[in-house]
Amino acid sequence: MFSLGDTELGEQMTLAEMKAIVETAHMLGKKVAAHAHAAAGIKDALRAGVDSIEHGTYLDDEAIALFKEHGAYLVPTILPGKWAEVKAKEGGWYPPAIASKAAGMGTQIQKSFGKAYRGKVKIAFGTDAGVYPHGDNAKEFVYMVEAGMSPMEAIICATRNAADLLGQSAHLGTLQSGYYADLVAVKGDPLLDIKLLQQISFVMKKGLFIREWQVDDS
Repeated sequence: MFSLGDTELGEQMTLAEMKAIVETAHMLGKKVAAHAHAAAGIKDALRAGVDSIEHGTYLDDEAIALFKEHGAYLVPTILPGKWAEVKAKEGGWYPPAIASKAAGMGTQIQKSFGKAYRGKVKIAFGTDAGVYPHGDNAKEFVYMVEAGMSPMEAIICATRNAADLLGQSAHLGTLQSGYYADLVAVKGDPLLDIKLLQQISFVMKKGLFIREWQVDDS
């Protein structure tokens, strides 16, 4: 997407190469995530046995079937696509070759996310933080809800599902005895207003108080 010389619909690795990577990683007890925009690359990565697809911008019905067949997760990262769309309209931010690819990226990722959600693909929350300014990560929740997911489902994607994808379900992702007490709090009910997750007022890490903010209620 952000390379001057590549098309967003291209595929940079063969299926055989991907299979070798996945086989070696899994043999070493490691997970494999594939950064994939194009449908062909998404599908070959899934056939190779990756654990997750990051972005999945141009996924199609066959890709959805492969996600479900292999039990892989989609990590949609709608937020950086939305940010890139805005920046593509600003003169001088991207070279023309990149700006043309970025122009509709966020809209397409959000559309594909909605398609995958309706197709019952497993989804984990991710933000690709660093493409856009740090601190805006929770805007991803809003875009997921806009595409049809309920606030609770979006929160589960960021907690239980994310822990499962990381192979950390025995320690993270739910509130249970013996688990890490990694908690945040907001002033209000995020199930009624998902935007509240952008206004964190309390953070606890492994049961230890980390920080409390004064949130502007105006």
